[in-house]
Amino acid sequence: MENETEINEADDSSSMESVLVDNDYDGTVEELTNNVARKLLNDSPLPASCCIFRVPLQIRQKKIQAYKPDVISIGPFHRGQGGRRFRLMENVKRWYLQRLLLHASMTLPDLIEGVVDLDKRARDCYAEPLDLNKKEFVEMMVLDGCFLIELFRKGPSDEQHDENDPVYRMSGIRLYLYHDLLLLENQLPWFVLERIYSLTAVKNTTCEGHASSLTNLVLNFFIEYLGDNHILNRSEELHPKFLHILDLIRTVIVAPFENQSKGTQMPRIPNVTTLSEAGIKFEKSSKPSSCILDIKFDKGVITMPRLVIDERTGPLFRNLIAFEQCYYSCPHMITSYAVLMDNLINSSKDIDLLSDEKILENWLSSEDAAQFFNDLYNDTTVMGSYYGNLCQKVSDHYNRRWNKWMEKLRRDHFNSPWAIISLVAALILLVLTVLQTVYTIHQYYYPPK
Repeated sequence: MENETEINEADDSSSMESVLVDNDYDGTVEELTNNVARKLLNDSPLPASCCIFRVPLQIRQKKIQAYKPDVISIGPFHRGQGGRRFRLMENVKRWYLQRLLLHASMTLPDLIEGVVDLDKRARDCYAEPLDLNKKEFVEMMVLDGCFLIELFRKGPSDEQHDENDPVYRMSGIRLYLYHDLLLLENQLPWFVLERIYSLTAVKNTTCEGHASSLTNLVLNFFIEYLGDNHILNRSEELHPKFLHILDLIRTVIVAPFENQSKGTQMPRIPNVTTLSEAGIKFEKSSKPSSCILDIKFDKGVITMPRLVIDERTGPLFRNLIAFEQCYYSCPHMITSYAVLMDNLINSSKDIDLLSDEKILENWLSSEDAAQFFNDLYNDTTVMGSYYGNLCQKVSDHYNRRWNKWMEKLRRDHFNSPWAIISLVAALILLVLTVLQTVYTIHQYYYPPK
């Protein structure tokens, strides 16, 4: 009996513990359910409307300074972070706003009322939640947007500008501004700029007195900075729906290349030096309207448009590539170009060869220029290369032995007038020797009677 009692008590104790565990488990499930439910998202964390991004760490760490503003913050990502670096230009923003209101003959309340409805739409362009309330966000749009419109209205030249304007009276400021305004992280949505431009457009005219489009004002401003009128060649009609200033610049660069066929794979090809030794020639494109991406291969000749390389080229290309990597519907055209140039350029010798052909106008050292191309697209991907067919043709031509033999013959025996003369003399001597040998043999077998 005692044993049975002990067994029953043990069963009751076990049963009680089971109930307590079940109850505790139920409480845990309920608590976890509530916790997880509160963290669920109804909307995508990265909707299709996002077009302004922080540069991914894997890309940024290769060249941090190329993605970081020097003197001015535009948009929310770097707002309030610059300290002394941004202090001067924050004051210039306030001054430019006042001047723009005077030019447009409008009041500040009218301007704010004209853009306040863009709050939600503009927020949706940024690829992360913003720690700004509506008042702070609208204030940022007004200050930053009006600064840009007034800056573009003034134009790139420093002639006849207010002598008190630091943008045009401090030689380094404008160069830093050009850099900062083309950063992916330092953008305002284009529709915000368009709204402010239309509200203040009364005085936005060219020197001939005709109204100038916002697109023209922006491009005219940046042409001076890029140091190359060719790269922003506006031979094509542009669609007016840009995402931001960086997207406008990219669109102008790639517009003539839009109709090129896209392949799925880009075979790796040898560098310029190796291809030259195999008989492939490099020539500068003769078309003044060619975009820098318009590279052709035909009958053993690679034709390439001219490209200027200096300290400004790197940040521009890096931010264009970062934009292509982040924005879902942006074709990887600049990235494809970077991959092709990395294939072609391995060393300073390749840079020198392209410079001799006037394809590259290099303001860096040959070593730095080669390193620029070798590092440009690191840690990126190419979805559908635009040079797959070209690289396949180059590879096929390079792998034909006959082409290599003919080039070796030309290089070893026809590389100078004296070499040609020596070869001709040797051939004449050989012919004469053969004729003499034939004559001697003929005399032996058929002696004269």
